[in-house]
Amino acid sequence: MAESGIIALYGDSPRMKMIDFFMVFPKNEFTVPELVEGIGMSRTTAFKEIKKLLDNDMIIQSGNIGKSPTYKINTKSPIIYSMQKLVSLRSKKIATSQIRSTTLQKILRNQMVAIDQLYNRETMLKNELKLTRNMINEIHVQ
Repeated sequence: MAESGIIALYGDSPRMKMIDFFMVFPKNEFTVPELVEGIGMSRTTAFKEIKKLLDNDMIIQSGNIGKSPTYKINTKSPIIYSMQKLVSLRSKKIATSQIRSTTLQKILRNQMVAIDQLYNRETMLKNELKLTRNMINEIHVQ
């Protein structure tokens, strides 16, 4: 599986894994047990990271399911906005690089075909020249 933009740019700390999870599902709300299961971290770590993300306004408490609070990404956070922009920029850079690589491969393939066609044409012309010389020699002999 390909590494997400957040993880690639900021590392795979529990906090970044949590931010990445929230960003993948920006409209969803999650309880701590859902986060623990979805991310694969301990409850203690999840509570610690949620507190830090709340303190920095990167996530918000969005409601409750029963007695359990739910959390979601704070799309109005300047920090989250900046992170999303950097991930988007990185994705565009990778896409551009892949397009260039694909285009270069296509150009090289086309050039190889053209070179093969030229070699084939050269071989054909040499054979034609050889036949023509043979025919001229036969005419002179007669």
